[in-house]
Formats: sequence, structure tokens, C-alpha cells
Amino acid sequence: MEHDKQNIVCISTIDWDFVWQGHQEIMSTLARQGHRVLFIENTGVRRASFKDFPRLRGRLKNWRKGIGGIRKVMDNVYVYAPLVLPFPYSRVAQLINRWLVRWTLRKWMKPMRFDSPIVWTWLPTPMALDLIAFFDPQLTIYYCCDNFAATSATSRWVRESEERLLREADMVFAHSKSLYDRCAQIAKEVHVFQYGFNQGVFGKVDTAEPADLAGIPRPILGYVGGLHKHVDLALLKQVAEVHPAYSLVCIGPLQESVGTVSVLPNVHFLGQKRYEELPSYISRFDVGLIPYQLNDYTRSVYPNKLNEYLVLGKPVVSTKLPEVEYFNCCHHGIVTVAENSQDFVRAVKDVIDGDTADLRIKRTEEVRANAWGQKIESMQRLIAAKLEEKAKSREINWQETLVGVYRQTRRKVLALAGGCALLYTFFFHTPFVWVLAQPLRTAESPQLADAIVVLAGGVGESGEASDAYQEKVQYGVELYRQGYADTLVFSSGAHYVFKEAQVMRALAINLGVPQDRIVLDEIGGGSYASLRNIKQMAGARGWRSLLIVTSRYNTTRTALVAQANLSGINEVVVSPPQSMFFGEGHEVLGRHLHAIVHEYVAIVYYKIMRYV
Repeated sequence: MEHDKQNIVCISTIDWDFVWQGHQEIMSTLARQGHRVLFIENTGVRRASFKDFPRLRGRLKNWRKGIGGIRKVMDNVYVYAPLVLPFPYSRVAQLINRWLVRWTLRKWMKPMRFDSPIVWTWLPTPMALDLIAFFDPQLTIYYCCDNFAATSATSRWVRESEERLLREADMVFAHSKSLYDRCAQIAKEVHVFQYGFNQGVFGKVDTAEPADLAGIPRPILGYVGGLHKHVDLALLKQVAEVHPAYSLVCIGPLQESVGTVSVLPNVHFLGQKRYEELPSYISRFDVGLIPYQLNDYTRSVYPNKLNEYLVLGKPVVSTKLPEVEYFNCCHHGIVTVAENSQDFVRAVKDVIDGDTADLRIKRTEEVRANAWGQKIESMQRLIAAKLEEKAKSREINWQETLVGVYRQTRRKVLALAGGCALLYTFFFHTPFVWVLAQPLRTAESPQLADAIVVLAGGVGESGEASDAYQEKVQYGVELYRQGYADTLVFSSGAHYVFKEAQVMRALAINLGVPQDRIVLDEIGGGSYASLRNIKQMAGARGWRSLLIVTSRYNTTRTALVAQANLSGINEVVVSPPQSMFFGEGHEVLGRHLHAIVHEYVAIVYYKIMRYV
């Protein structure tokens, strides 16, 4: 990876402009080496609430900075601020977000020729998994920096997706020893990489004192980081009250209310500073504080500020965090760890009183190896080795892979062919279609009427337009001869290639029906339109009863239309007892299936159109 320039995707838990952390440090370092980076800002771990409104407003602001949410922040670094629905575990929201994000990324990636990336994800959410699948990376790295499963707001949903990510990732970097222990139970390859410090930034300190720090009395007890729910504000308040001559200075964004602490005269909240400004502030501290509460979440937290305090020679007092204790084991007990709040308050004064130039030098030397440059170099060696391993594996296993593809394709083809054969047999060599067709038949006996109406053949009659009129004409003539009515009406179908009504009349005359006993409806138009035409004809001629002849599987639809539209007329729907188009055996032809499906679809359509 040191020599080959790669496309890199960072799926981040923070935004680019948030407090400078490992996400930005690693990606900016890789970008300076010539790799191209797409930094995807936080898509959310939990459902949004009202208190998240400022964050959502900030996301909209970031989105508007770029084109489609994508902006360039430095050479080789492109930041994408996706606008997504803030419900990361809703299936509907996931579908919508997937479409929105993929559409934007495709539009950006194609002209940028941004393909085959290495994906670093800090997020283990379903959205992150979906993004990984979309990118189809040559390597997937999960940088596990938080125990998401221990966060009550997300544990129920995120645990499953994180376990899947741990199984599927090519490599896992753990931010702390406890996270390493947890990840190693599932992942195949895990390495501990605690966050470091930027040697270029912390290797030099501006001699000019920051303006907002000037005038604040010494000694200064300093804290760098967000003021969030895991910071023990009660402990900070106790420290400030017990040591009124000391100044407590907090550098970082206020993420929780600090009202009870901010009212103290020796407490100063200076807000968030740029990463490059931090050395100027920390260098004026007399002691660096890590005042975290001890809970399920912080048991796996490695405080980034440890190295930043120590590399500038500052003594550090921390609550009894497991990762700080592990750090002490690796660095000769250089941090003062307090057992309880009383010890913490006491330790603050002790380390200030006992500080010496030799101790400051020792602290700086102790953490020099924790510089980001060395850590990133170690990561790159592991990544390069993994890429080479995968390349060799592809080279060795290409034949087996190709054979596997052919075998899988053959299995799919055989399964498809077998399925088609079963469906063909089921539909065309069993009585199923005839059973399916039974509801389409309305069996009625002929009754005396004023007229016999013969509807011409449509698709639903036989499977083909204009096929079935002959047998219906013959049946209508037979009913005429038997005296059921003294008038025959022939109506054209919905679609015809010749004048069906006239042909039907010619056939009836040839069968012996007098011409003056035949009436034509040459407009036709299908069951609904034909019967509407017949209703007008019946009204003009005073008919009160009709005997309607249609094909056997068109009788139900015809009866429904007649009942709904021939008010005041007694109608009886019949069909020829024998049909040359529909057999009674098991064999089914394609046109049979076509006709039956057509009838069901036509009934649904008629209901939608309120014809029935």
C-alpha cells in the first residue's frame, strides 16, 4: 500500500469538521501519500431525537457546501455529507437511504473512476454494511473504537450487524485492549491500534499564549475533549470547589448541560479548538485530567488525550478506567490513576506539587513511539501484506474459482429448467387449470325470452379474437328453433378483423333463420359495451327478457355485467354445451391458459372501472 496508490473509503462515526480524531488523522495522512479518500460522514448509530436538531441542521449545512453533498476539503480528500432519514434500523428508511446514497455515489464515482476501493469503516450499522456491499471493496477494515453494544440506545439493533461485520471484515483494528478481547472472539484477524498523536502538530508549540487563556490564574487543571454524558461533571465540580485557587479549563464542545459547574468562578469553558491549536493550550496546563465516569461504555474507552498530555510533558490524573490502567502497564505507570473521587481531588494537588523537569522529559520520551506516523505505517504494512495474500490466493485458486462459478451456474440452470418443467407439467398436464377456471362458469338453463343475444368471440372466449363465434351462432340458432325466442341479435366483439355481426347473420341465414328475424349490433366493443348497446335496443323494441349466449368461461363476467347494467330486463346467460376450444380432459393448451387468465384480469379490470 505504500507504493500503490489506492482508492479509500472511510465510513465515519463523526463529521469531518468535528473534534479532530483518528478518522481525520489517518485519512489525511493517507491522502498526503497520494491515496484518494472518500470520507463519508456519520450516517447515525441511533434514532434521532429532538436534541439532535442542531446536529441535523449542521448536516444540512455540510450538504449544501458541496455538490450533492460531496465537497473537497484537501488534496485527495472528498467528504460526503449524506442526507438520510435518521432512523438507521427502520427497514423502510434503510430502503430509501440506500437508494438516495447509492444514486449520489454512482454519479460521483463514475467520472472519478473511483473503483475497487479499500474500505475503512468505524460504523458497524446496517447502513455501513450496505455501503460496503455497494463498493465491493478489495479489502474491508473495521476500526472498532466503541463498545456500541454497551450503549443502551443502540445495543438491541447494532449487535447483530456488528457481529456480521466482524465475521466478514478482512481485518479488524481495535482501539483498546478490551475491544480487542471482544472482537477476537468473532473476527479472524484483530490488531490493537490505540489512537496516537500527530508529531508534526505536537512537535512544536506556539510561544504566544492564546488570548482566551491569558489572564486565567495558574495552576491550570486542563481537560481536552467533548463535555458529554460520560464525563463526570460532579467530579469536576468537586475538584474546582476543593481547589478554589486552581483554574479548571475545559477545551472542547459542550454536548451536555454544564450548568452546575459553569457557575463556579474558577471554571472556564473555552469551547472547541482546531487540532493545530491544542498544543498551545495543553502546554499551559499544569495537569491534564481524564475525569470519565466508570460504566459499561467507558470500560473499553481509550482516551485520545493521554498521549497529547504526556507528549507535552504534563502529569495526568485519571479515573480508574481499565484502558488507562492497561496503558500504565505498558508505560511504566506514568499516569496517576485515582481509586475514587477523594483520591482524584488529592492527586491533582500531589502531581502539581511533585512535578519536576526530569519527570516532564520522562513523560515525553515515554510516548514518542505512539505518534500517528508510526502507527499508520504499521497499519499500512498489515494492509499491504493482506492485499498481497489475497492476490496470491486469487492466483493460486483461479482454476478452482472458475470451476466453482461454472458449477454454480450449472446448478442454477438445472434448477431453473427443473422448475420450468414442473410448472409446465403442473399447468398443462393436470386438471389444475380447469379447476382454476370453474369460478368463471355460471351454469344456467335456457328460458323463454323476447330475444336471443349472441356475443361474438373475444380473446377470453377461446384465447384468440374472433375464434368462437361459429359455435355460439349455431347454439343461438338451435335455441331459436326450439322456440325460446323469435328474434336473434348478433353483437360484434371488442376486437375484430372482419365485420363479425354480418358474418354471424350470414351463417344464421345459411342455417335457416329468416333474415327478418335477425338484428345486428355492429358497434360491439366487448361484454360491457355490447350489453349497453343491447339495453338501448331492448328499450326501443320493448324487450323485457333476454337469453344471452356467450362462451362457457365468459359466462361469469357476462352475468356480472348484465346484472349491473340491464336494469328492468330479465337476463339469462347460457353457453354452448359443447366447445371445440375447451376440452374436458387433462390436456391444456397455451391458448386455454391465455383465455382463462384473460378472463380473471378482465373481471378485475371491470371492477376497477365499476362496470360491474
